[in-house]
Amino acid sequence: MIAETNYKKQYQITKNQNRVKMNYTLEDKMTSLRAVSIAVILYILGYALKLSVLLFEILTPIITNDIFRLIAAGVTGTALSSGLLIVSLSGSNKLTPYAIAFMDGLMLLMVFDVFNSSSLNDAMKSGFISFFMAFIGYQLITVFAAKYEQSKSGITQAISDIDTERSEKQQELSDLKQKLIEIQQTTCEHCQKEYQSVNALNAHKGKCKENPKNLTE
Repeated sequence: MIAETNYKKQYQITKNQNRVKMNYTLEDKMTSLRAVSIAVILYILGYALKLSVLLFEILTPIITNDIFRLIAAGVTGTALSSGLLIVSLSGSNKLTPYAIAFMDGLMLLMVFDVFNSSSLNDAMKSGFISFFMAFIGYQLITVFAAKYEQSKSGITQAISDIDTERSEKQQELSDLKQKLIEIQQTTCEHCQKEYQSVNALNAHKGKCKENPKNLTE
């Protein structure tokens, strides 16, 4: 009976998993943690390039060699952009992402050289693009953080479900062992016949034909 119940449970779980797989649409893939992670990686690479370009210009008076300046700008830009992601995800201060987005916008203004634009129209275009990109980057990292926390929560829930199922299986095993012990206590070791109680078994042992003591008598 227990084996049949377990089989039904396993069948239902498999059926539900197949249904979930069938309902996994393109929209689910586009908004999955993997898709957001790829977008974040591309954003961080772009951020590293922006920082590298800005640092390359700033370091010109300090490092005259173009190769060394390019290496210094590239390594520093990559390190700072990686730190941006780490700080955005693990920062306890709620204002940190806003500050990073604002500084990202200012950095893009400097990269696009907005302050030296020849016309107001060009400055407005570059300014809009700068802060629009900074806003998208902020939103992207926010979504990534939420997806990541959701993923961790799902893993924690899955582990909890596994622990619960393991506890249930252990309880079933314990019940089976207890039932086996009870059967052994009311079963004649000579003829293997089972009785309702220990007293009935003891009464039977005095008459059991398979009992060597009764045979000698």
